[in-house]
Amino acid sequence: MGRLAPNQALAVEIVERLRQLGVRTVCLCPGGRNAPIVEALEPLRGELTVLDFFEERSAAFFALGRARRDHRPVAVVTTSGTAAAELLAPMVEAYYAGTPLVAVTADRPAAFRGTGAPQSIEQRNLFGVYARQAIDLDVAETSWSIDRCCWPVHLNVCFDEPLLAGWDSTRTASLTADVAAVRNRQEPATDARRELAAAAHRAKRPLLVVGSLQDVQDREDTLTFCRRLGAPVLAEAGSHIKPDLGRLLLRGGEVVAAGGLERGLFDAVFRIGDIPSFRLWRDLEQAPDLPVLSLSRQPWRGLTHGVHSQVAPGSRLPLDDLGPAADFPAAVAAELRGRDDRVVALIEDLLLRHPLSEPAVVRGLSQAIDAGSFVYLGNSLPIREWNGFACPERRFEIGENRGANGIDGQLSTFFGAARPGPGNWAVVGDLTALYDLPSPWALRHLDVPVRIVVINNGGGRIFGRLFANPRFQNLHGLGFDGWARMWDLPLVTDVAGCPADAPAVVVELRPDAGQTDAFWREFRVGLAL
Repeated sequence: MGRLAPNQALAVEIVERLRQLGVRTVCLCPGGRNAPIVEALEPLRGELTVLDFFEERSAAFFALGRARRDHRPVAVVTTSGTAAAELLAPMVEAYYAGTPLVAVTADRPAAFRGTGAPQSIEQRNLFGVYARQAIDLDVAETSWSIDRCCWPVHLNVCFDEPLLAGWDSTRTASLTADVAAVRNRQEPATDARRELAAAAHRAKRPLLVVGSLQDVQDREDTLTFCRRLGAPVLAEAGSHIKPDLGRLLLRGGEVVAAGGLERGLFDAVFRIGDIPSFRLWRDLEQAPDLPVLSLSRQPWRGLTHGVHSQVAPGSRLPLDDLGPAADFPAAVAAELRGRDDRVVALIEDLLLRHPLSEPAVVRGLSQAIDAGSFVYLGNSLPIREWNGFACPERRFEIGENRGANGIDGQLSTFFGAARPGPGNWAVVGDLTALYDLPSPWALRHLDVPVRIVVINNGGGRIFGRLFANPRFQNLHGLGFDGWARMWDLPLVTDVAGCPADAPAVVVELRPDAGQTDAFWREFRVGLAL
């Protein structure tokens, strides 16, 4: 590393390797221990996008969203101690979503481990299994590399004091590092693919369940496959193919699909894409004898049973392996369509009669937001209600973070994923917004307008459908006007009131609890008729 001081040599090498890895955005949380990396990044701010954050958790969730938007690795850099620990939740999400997140945590020298010295925690392998690669570095390290196919990655870097001793601030050119050749991920084992194909050929009455599809080619191939197969399709908004499915789409949603499964109308379930948010998918755990076949970019089966095949990056989905048209029985298809039409009619009637209910609020949102906008759906109720009640014929670019399905960091992830286009809309619940109150700090890094829709129903109402004890709901009477004022954001109570020239707006929507309860009560009664 020539005449550079040890800390500077290591910091510059790390930055260079991140660049060679494809990192172009760095979310930086400056501190004491990571000062060498802060300084190593400084001369590259014109070449790299370096975004400053004061709070590590929001920074990492922002990085998660930006990595999903740009389809390339993004780094988040922190100082030592509990600052590094703040990255656990984002790393968990990145692990289950396969998102290319690189956590770079500064550390005190290894000799301090186990001593209880200030800002010294056990940072080596801090994220456990949630870092597919965990590399522990110090100034004496000479041989290390990052496998660009295994995400997320944790680089833990030990810097000794004085941190900036001998720093040569005149040297601004990047170093040419001798980076070991990275391994290319191979095609997944063919045994799983053959087993999947064989099971698919045996199915005559499959239900297709399509989860999130991030790749445009995957969407086109999946749509072609659905049309060729001719079987009923239960599709998430994140699949991006709902407007094109026509009569193949179960517009009544998972209650129609679940009813078909209960009556034995399906002899298998095919899943394409990421693990869906539908409750039906979870309930398949109670049907171990039903063949469940899944094909995904992710390694996760999502159930304890079934046949799963992961598709390698750069490869097309092997949908041709799943056989010709299923020749779905006409009588069964007609029965399903009749049931689907009745459920759709019931939903439309209830939306008209309860216009202030949560389902109606979500329907109104899907009608008010400009077509083609980026719509980020928060976990818990928003993503489920959008899947159930948004206009299926309207086209949006759907974003979500369904790694581990947590509600923390959702707004930070949205800000990271915001992009040029007709608009950027986050739709989240009130508790989700409360979880991420520092997130608007990231607005200084955005040059596109964003709209933050908070559906404030006074707590985690989804638990009211699951448990009688109201403690589960964390009921409250809070509003978000003070939060909006804190960040100097306008707050409106309807989408139409958004000031067109405002770069960021909070839209607080308050559904009527009585109408929401009535909607779901009458929906259950209607389904039983």
